[in-house]
Amino acid sequence: MDYAAMIAFLKKTPTGDLTDAMRRLGISGYTKGIYRLQNGHIPNMVGPALTVQYIPKQPGQPGGLPGQFTIARMCTEGQVMVVAAQNTRCWLTGGNVARVAELAGASGIVVDGCIRDKEEIMSHSMPFYCKGSGTKPYAEELQLAAINVPIDLDGCRINPGDIVVGDGDGIVILPAQRVEEIIYQAEEIGEIEIALAQAVEQQVSLEELNAISGRKPVMRT
Repeated sequence: MDYAAMIAFLKKTPTGDLTDAMRRLGISGYTKGIYRLQNGHIPNMVGPALTVQYIPKQPGQPGGLPGQFTIARMCTEGQVMVVAAQNTRCWLTGGNVARVAELAGASGIVVDGCIRDKEEIMSHSMPFYCKGSGTKPYAEELQLAAINVPIDLDGCRINPGDIVVGDGDGIVILPAQRVEEIIYQAEEIGEIEIALAQAVEQQVSLEELNAISGRKPVMRT
């Protein structure tokens, strides 16, 4: 499967199906409590991760690192800007940075922490995922440490270029080298979900429901 076909499949596949597929393969790439600000039925956010690492504020400031606007403008080919923000309750970024990323061509932004300008960002078409909003500036507690390095986001390891998928339930991270394996399993998971939904509507027996559901963990060969 070529890259364009993989992206097209992931844009229409629920994160729940991908999670079930990843569990079959023993891949842990899911998070907790990171949600999409925008409401409604919109296509999945899908793209390779451009990673950003913040750390607790240190004495002195490291030199040579770009600002958030520069990083946002690096997302020119559908990347998802993924910011490891130490689960900060301070705001880490806001509406102007989100708009710069959107205009540059980003597929979305994910922040492991809080943001500002919530209502403005909610009006944007580019998906934005975070843990909430706040008023205290992050600069009093955090500083930028690195970009495009492996990061830990809410307990999930993310490497630059890993594929980030988000929908109304949250986000999952697909290791770049295992995307095709995950898709292969997710195709069957989707078929099982359809069969299960039909069985629910038909009010079949609990034994039949459990038999269909029990197929989910079974590896597709």
